[in-house]
Order: sequence, then structure tokens, then C-alpha cells
Amino acid sequence: MAKTQTKENNYAVEYSEPVGIIAAQSVGEPGTQMILRSFHFAGIESAIATSGLPRIVELVDAKKKPTTPLSTIYLEGPASKDIELAEKVAKKINEVRMGTLIRRVVENFSKGTIRILLSKQELESEGLTPGQVADKLGKLLKVDTSVEKHAITVKMHTKNLKEIRQTMVKITKSVINGIEGAGKAVVQTNPKTGEIYIVSAGSNIEGIITVDGVDKSRVYTNDVFAVYRQFGVEAARNALARELKATLDEQKISVDIRHLLLIADAMTSTGTIKGVGRHGLSGEKSSVFARAAYEETVKHLINAASFGETDHMRGVTENILVGKQIPIGTGSVKLAIKKEDMSKIKPK
Repeated sequence: MAKTQTKENNYAVEYSEPVGIIAAQSVGEPGTQMILRSFHFAGIESAIATSGLPRIVELVDAKKKPTTPLSTIYLEGPASKDIELAEKVAKKINEVRMGTLIRRVVENFSKGTIRILLSKQELESEGLTPGQVADKLGKLLKVDTSVEKHAITVKMHTKNLKEIRQTMVKITKSVINGIEGAGKAVVQTNPKTGEIYIVSAGSNIEGIITVDGVDKSRVYTNDVFAVYRQFGVEAARNALARELKATLDEQKISVDIRHLLLIADAMTSTGTIKGVGRHGLSGEKSSVFARAAYEETVKHLINAASFGETDHMRGVTENILVGKQIPIGTGSVKLAIKKEDMSKIKPK
């Protein structure tokens, strides 16, 4: 009897439908078009954030750090409508490293000192004074500092060349102001709603949500692992699907969200984020033949033979390899005959 055509039935998947293969085709085919498109946009959109095929590869390979991390930080209270208050919140978030403030460094190995000449323009733009910078350096590196106009002298208790040079490198990398890992923070306004928010070129949401004025429930980053560490695997799964969808939409490629959700589900099904390659889902399949069919064929076969592994031939790949009927679609249907009916069959 035919099913009544309802909205729910239209969205339902038939029993034994190879949804994984369809999802792979649905993303893989438009992915071939993305190669040209992503390089065409290389100087425009990719300057802001990684897009196109490189971004898709970054996501499905589950890279620990995105090439261009970005965070969208919404504000609460008056700061969400007042540009001056938003600028103050942005300054608390904005990561300022010592390297951006330095104009010149002179190392005096005979006296055991490091003299740092600061950029007046950079100090003013960041709203810092030489005294504040010197105090921060002293606390961070446990060194003695003195200030003279726009110059800071760091006094070392050694004349060892290696130690002085190591200290100098630490000084240039030191975070003087803001949240480490938050990157450059810029205030923006939504043209449709007029809401003021902050965009930062970093993904330390753990530190960002501690800043007063930040709406903790609406902080978002394109770094899926940062979302996983802060909010858990369910949030990471949603972020992964969202990033995949956004990347495809940006390229004007239409892929049903259910295919992307299936990929995100498979990557996060173990409670952590795993890539789809040989070090992730493909390399951890229970079937020996399925693992061998992807990459490192000889390694998988030798290991399986050495440890006496058994392949139960329940998947698609392994059955194709040995020429058996695959257990999906019509291949999943089995014909059963009752014992009493067997007697009725007359042999020729």
C-alpha cells in the first residue's frame, strides 16, 4: 500500500538508502568547481578569511587551528548601541604585542641591558603610556625596567649573550594589553539592525567571554576546536555544519544542509572532532578491506594478517572489492522461504 504523501514523507529517507555516499557526492561534485572560484577571489575575500576549497579541506580534515581565525563578539547593555562604549570593550579585547610597539632595540651585552625605543604613534593608537608598558614587562618577565621619555631600559642580572638574546625575543612576543589569542579587535555596525558588535582576528573565546560588556551567549568563532574546548562536542558539531554551509553559500553553491549535518555528525560521533582522512574516520573503520582501500593499503593488510583480524564484510567498500552484492538499496533485501514450503518445491 502506497504511503500518503505528506510533508514528513517527502523528507523521509528510504530504508537502506546510502546516505553517506550521497552526502559525499553532494559536497564532492561542487567542490571541483570551487577550485577555480576560490582562486579568483584570492585577493579579495580570502584576504579577510580563508574561503572556498581550502576552507572546506581545513574543516573536513579537522585542522587544529584555522589559517585565519575570526571571532564575532556581540555586546550586551548600553555598549551594543553606543559606539564609544563598544570601542572601550574592543580595547580590552584587542591583543597588543610588544613587537608592534617597538621601533628599535639595542642590546648592550657588556652592560647587560636591553634598550627599547617605542613608537609614539603606536602607543597613542593603543592608548598606552611607556610607564604602563614598562610595568607590564616587569611583571611578565620578572625584570627591572626604567623609563626615559619613549624608551624603556631592561636591566638584566647577567651579561650572558644567550640569556640576553632569549629575553629580547620574549619581550617582542609579550602581550602588553588585551586578551592573548584574541587578535586585532575592530568595532562594526550591522547595517540592517544598527546593532554594534566586535570582530576580532583570533579565537580565544575562553578569554573573550571574561570581558565586561560581552554577551557570553552570542560569542562565535570559526575555530571549531575553540568552540569544542569551551562549549563541548554538540556545539562543535553545530559550528562545523554552519561553517561548511557558510563556505558553500559564499561560493553560491547550493547543498542541502542534511548532507552537511551528516558529515558533522560522523566527525563528532565519538565525542571528539575527527577528520575524514586516514588519521580519522577512514583509518578507523572496523573493516580491514575498507581501511586498505583508502590509503596505506599494504600496511593495513600486513597488520590485519599479523594480528589475525576478521572482516565480516558488512560494508559497501569491502563487498565491492571482492565482487559481492553490496548491502544497500535493493542489495539489502533477503529472500526467505519457510521450511514447510521447501517440501513443495519439486526438483527437476
